[in-house]
Amino acid sequence: MMRPSDQPKRGWPAGALVLFLSLASSAPAVTVEEYLTPTADSSPHDLMFAPDGRLWFTMIHANKIGVLDPAKVRPGTSEGITEYPVPHPQAAPNYLTVARDGTVWFSEMTGNRIARMDPATGRYRGYDIPSANSEPHRVLEGPEGNIWFTEFNTNKIGRLDPKTGAIREYPVGPGNPHGLVFAGGALWYTQGGRFFAGQFANKLGRLDPKTGEYREIVVPPEKSVPHGLTVTSKGGLWFTLMFSSAIGRLHPDGKGFDLFSMGKRRGPHDLKVDEQRGRVWVTLGRPDAIGRLDLARARPGTSEGLDTIPIRKGSHARQLVVGPDGSVWYAAMGMYFRGKFDYRIGRIIP
Repeated sequence: MMRPSDQPKRGWPAGALVLFLSLASSAPAVTVEEYLTPTADSSPHDLMFAPDGRLWFTMIHANKIGVLDPAKVRPGTSEGITEYPVPHPQAAPNYLTVARDGTVWFSEMTGNRIARMDPATGRYRGYDIPSANSEPHRVLEGPEGNIWFTEFNTNKIGRLDPKTGAIREYPVGPGNPHGLVFAGGALWYTQGGRFFAGQFANKLGRLDPKTGEYREIVVPPEKSVPHGLTVTSKGGLWFTLMFSSAIGRLHPDGKGFDLFSMGKRRGPHDLKVDEQRGRVWVTLGRPDAIGRLDLARARPGTSEGLDTIPIRKGSHARQLVVGPDGSVWYAAMGMYFRGKFDYRIGRIIP
């Protein structure tokens, strides 16, 4: 059984972002708040709301997962945040999903497992992936209750049956699958290659979970690096193009897409669509910022309708999620892969 961390809470660190930031006229007026994980240098990465309204997140460097209670948190402190250690050392919990029953599932990037944690008891269980060194990334619950995930290193999509623990793997084309969503009865995924090693891909893929057949769509240019992927309630697919500094929207027929510029060299990573308010939110890496695309003003091929909200330098925000009230929560990971870590969960209140 995992037990919450009892590490002491810390106050607001010197030199950190000032709360209730007043932004320049070129950016929308918002409030930016940050909350500190009890463990320093934790590198929070992925996050998702549970049915009970709490926010779960992974801490890739701390080897823990955490949960934040929006009703109890206080900016600049660790109040309202609980941490749960992962039993296996250096497992690197990466992405997560919260199933409909409230169970938290997450990928262990270096542990080569898919794991589950019962929030009611804190009990952990890990499931070894058959392919060695698969480096699991995105994980989600399918309509039928199975847990699906991408295997970045082995070019496969995995399916885990929660009732039996059995894992089945589906090979896909080369390109290192990363993002993953269900849409139109199929699994869609992004393939950007091992861009950090100079190996690029530029595809969107579609896997039929019944037959295992897949097809892939080329997204030019050659080094566009499709990465983040999200789906709307009506099945609309949006994706980021990290090296093309744009976000894309796939046409309903699956044969074309619209691209929206994020400006020069912004490195868009993750995105979510706030359908109620007609906005697309995007994490931007250069410099540290969150982008907000107003769909009422947006025009394909341009950056019209785009506002950028600067966040604290060095945050290197990776994933984000939109709360029920329209607030945007993001994980400040730091430059984890370069040995520079962070330990904050941020919130933008429009």
